[in-house]
Amino acid sequence: MLPTIALSSFSLGPFTNHPPQYQNQYMLVNDNGWLRIAAVNRRVLALPPELLAEIFYFCLPFHDERPHIPDPNDAPLVLCAVCRQWRNVALNTPWLWSSICFDLGRLADWPEIDSEDWDSDDSEWEYWDSGELYTDMCWDWLSRAQSIPLSISFDDSVPEGHPLLELVCEFTHQCRDIKLPENLPRLPLPVDGKYPLLEKLRISSPPSYQPALSFHDAPKLHDVYIPTYTTKIQLPWHQLTRFWTHDIDIKDCLQLLRHASNLVDAHLRIPTYRSSVLPNTIFALPQLKYLNLSGARDGDSLVDGGVKFMTLLRCLQAPALETLALGSSAAQRSETFLQNVSPFLSFLSRSSLELHTWKLFLVPTTANDLIACLKTAPSVVHLELRISDRIVNTNPVFAQFTGYRDFLPNLQRLQIAFPNSSTVAKSLVISMLIWRCMTEGVTRLQSCRFVVNNNYTTELPSYLKPIKTHPVFLELEASGMELYLGPP
Repeated sequence: MLPTIALSSFSLGPFTNHPPQYQNQYMLVNDNGWLRIAAVNRRVLALPPELLAEIFYFCLPFHDERPHIPDPNDAPLVLCAVCRQWRNVALNTPWLWSSICFDLGRLADWPEIDSEDWDSDDSEWEYWDSGELYTDMCWDWLSRAQSIPLSISFDDSVPEGHPLLELVCEFTHQCRDIKLPENLPRLPLPVDGKYPLLEKLRISSPPSYQPALSFHDAPKLHDVYIPTYTTKIQLPWHQLTRFWTHDIDIKDCLQLLRHASNLVDAHLRIPTYRSSVLPNTIFALPQLKYLNLSGARDGDSLVDGGVKFMTLLRCLQAPALETLALGSSAAQRSETFLQNVSPFLSFLSRSSLELHTWKLFLVPTTANDLIACLKTAPSVVHLELRISDRIVNTNPVFAQFTGYRDFLPNLQRLQIAFPNSSTVAKSLVISMLIWRCMTEGVTRLQSCRFVVNNNYTTELPSYLKPIKTHPVFLELEASGMELYLGPP
């Protein structure tokens, strides 16, 4: 039990023995929009506890299962300062306390400590920063959740030896969702490696001096994010439906995909190619619907010309794939070219895909190869495309969007980004808009964006400026269509 703290009207009431601070029936003051100033009459105060508990749930800063940061000016803490009935209902409603995000950086915003309650000359920030009082509060918070599953996360790093680490270890067996901070000095995980309720896990690679971590005894685990992949974190691959990582070698990537047959969503960044072993077998991911493959960040060196992506697609079959992203939309110069498209075309043909969304940022270096790729996915509804800076004349590509009913016949949302060095005829752009937006019997574009990547200026190239003032462009804008031409 925490010691008494003299706070403002919205106090840490739930964790002290003192009664709440009554507010003459005008309660629930909150600046952030979740709660508004309201006149609470006696009828509201007399609501049944079950109904109040339901209302309290929608007073939480986030009621979509995301862990929220304890704040004495927010629910559920603020609800405990209204009256004795609300306090009792809040303290006995476990799901109000079932999620928490530890954010040590916000402790300076917490209320001041009354000097009469402490025989110490330390400032309020220094005391909270010591972690003792904050950890006690967090322990009481999680204890109020009783036996229901918990969601625990960190918003920033935690210094070594901080008591919060032991707290997390104590409640790990009850966790449904764990998000651990990066550069964690000592992983607060149970020795027995049992996680009966764990469904989602975000964890960084353990330090080299630590032993491997096993999550094989986590029968419900299905969603994992590891910023930098390592084999020291052992996972039940056959259970996973979602796996994200921002740094994985192609060899490790191929190995894990062989065992993750139930994956639905895979987001894999393969920054370097460190393997010369080419796969000679094809493995299927029959449930995979979302696949995002990216490589080096903008500014990183890239010498393999997309080899790593083609190596993976060469041995992959994903018949249920709906969304495919190749490359990163953030990269401007690196990973923007694809020298050999044949493995990619084979992948599309072999999988018999019905793609809905296609984000092609790793692009072929010739207009003919790009057109050949686009023709293989007639089911695409949403297309984001980057033109390679090696394709100076983009007229052949734009010409395909006009007059051909079998070329991307279901397209409704289009974004094309091309470098400042490329050119396109104004007449082809206007013809495309007329065909795709005004022709009867052709699927109408709902959104069309033309983005020009220019690192030196935000001004449009001279050959594109007349398009923005063309009557067709203006008419489509006036009709409410989402239409854009300009810098990113």
